Amino acid sequence: MNTVSENREIDKINIFMYFDYREYLKDILESLQRSGLSLRAIQDGIGVSGSAFFSRILDGSRPLSPANAKLVAKAWGMDECETEYFLNLVSFGNERDVIRREILLKKIIAARGKLKEFALQDCSLKFFSKWYYPVLRDLLPLLPANVSAEKIGRMFTPALRAPQVESGIRYLLESGFVICDKDGKYSVTKAIVSTPPRVSSTILRKYHLKNLEINAEVYDLFTSDDRSITSVTCSLSKESFEMVRAEIASLREKILAIAREDKAPDRVCHVGFQLVTRAKEGK
Repeated sequence: MNTVSENREIDKINIFMYFDYREYLKDILESLQRSGLSLRAIQDGIGVSGSAFFSRILDGSRPLSPANAKLVAKAWGMDECETEYFLNLVSFGNERDVIRREILLKKIIAARGKLKEFALQDCSLKFFSKWYYPVLRDLLPLLPANVSAEKIGRMFTPALRAPQVESGIRYLLESGFVICDKDGKYSVTKAIVSTPPRVSSTILRKYHLKNLEINAEVYDLFTSDDRSITSVTCSLSKESFEMVRAEIASLREKILAIAREDKAPDRVCHVGFQLVTRAKEGK
């Protein structure tokens, strides 16, 4: 009888390619089933019970517990590094607290960083780790050649220290977000690298929170000519809420189109939209 321990098709699936443990499980299960194993045989090989064990995990209705994750790792022949990565992946996928998710994500990226094929790819994930990286990326091409880090730092609100500017430029160059010609002039090389949803949501959540914090800190530093802040409080149904969400998405695309067509930009701006529920009936 064909068993998981005898089936090495799963060796062809590299766990370090994954940020979502459910995607990894799905690919492994499909590989094992193609080789002739039934879900029942796979479950028996792991030592877990329940006719819907995998289906409930894959559809998100239940998490894979740490105890069962260890059983999976052992049954599927993971080595020590793979097991540690898999267990962190499971914890990351199940965690809801944004701070603990970020800690787990750093562990996952650190483990991938030991492998050359992922090191450069993951370097780009740091793009939103500092609020000023995206600003610096768009600002550098607007500047004349060889502007000092001190002068660039004074252009920011709030101002940056020269070491922050220097490390930011170094990161953008190493990650390929900008290039510098022989005359010292910078230009943008590519659009933002896309990341898996669960990864980007973890990174972007902190990025957005930091920008909101900074906006509050520097509010009084701007005159009415340099800021536009408005808000509206209204009652919406679920359907209307989704319509407003769509309108915000549409406006965002229009703003990006305006920016792309601008032939003489002289500043880098942060435009934020917040659509949040302040009170909800029945709570």
